Amino acid sequence: MSGRVPTCFASIAARCFFLYWSHPLASAERWRGFMNTDIATPQHDTTEDALFKGRVLLHQPKSGYRFSVDTPLLIWFASQSGRFLQCADLGAGSGAVGIGLLATDAVRHVVAIELQARLAQLCAQNAQRNGFGDKLALIHGDMRQPHPELSPKRFDLVVSNPPFWPADSGRLPALEERRIARHEIAVTLGDVVATASRLLQPGKGRFCIIFPARRLADLMAALHHQHLHATRMCFVYPRKDEPAAWVLLQARHGNSECLDVMPPLVLKTEDGRDTLEGAHILSGAFSPALMACADKRGLS
Repeated sequence: MSGRVPTCFASIAARCFFLYWSHPLASAERWRGFMNTDIATPQHDTTEDALFKGRVLLHQPKSGYRFSVDTPLLIWFASQSGRFLQCADLGAGSGAVGIGLLATDAVRHVVAIELQARLAQLCAQNAQRNGFGDKLALIHGDMRQPHPELSPKRFDLVVSNPPFWPADSGRLPALEERRIARHEIAVTLGDVVATASRLLQPGKGRFCIIFPARRLADLMAALHHQHLHATRMCFVYPRKDEPAAWVLLQARHGNSECLDVMPPLVLKTEDGRDTLEGAHILSGAFSPALMACADKRGLS
């Protein structure tokens, strides 16, 4: 997370820090400190930020919705399921997940669906910036509405980093872009899961999602309602002595099968350093294709 609290406000900052981390609806934005987004090149109202040590560069709003550590986590998790021909990214934002999956060579083509105009524009620009303009098709619109690119049963992978919180929970952000991205105002969890269910190929199609661990029951209920069965799950912990912050989950159509619960993923050591597992993911070391990419920082 960029920005620092002035020294003269140290006591106030300490209290705010405690309240922020302990608030039950604290958003994933607090985890931006895990990200390699330390290059901020202002261009009008955006910054250029890095994923996977600069192997992917993305423009995103300075003050609107910005990706966080949940983005590389979802990219890593989805890429572990194999290689896919057609991927739908529901609620693509500025394109980080879809572009990241293309960079890992886990998918051949992405259809990115984004409701908000500024984020959709950034998504298209970011695809071009990273050399994937011919592999990412953008739909600026509502995922719930029919579209020629969203034919039923087309996709062998659907991914989503959806709004985390119900519309009536917690304090809503002042900016509309953030409100829509973080809270179930424009689309609900049920809408996202229903769209994924409609788009997935029967049998082999996979749906990968990241969601707050405390809302796992809501997620499982939404999957069950759409006859999707969880097949793989990973709980993500900020530190080993803290509750799980997120759950990464894969689901598919078809008969119920055994649920593979992966070993817990802990991101930080007690002294605040990246764990080996966390560093492996955030650096992109899990993907040979990513590691073959050059660091693009400073080349703009």
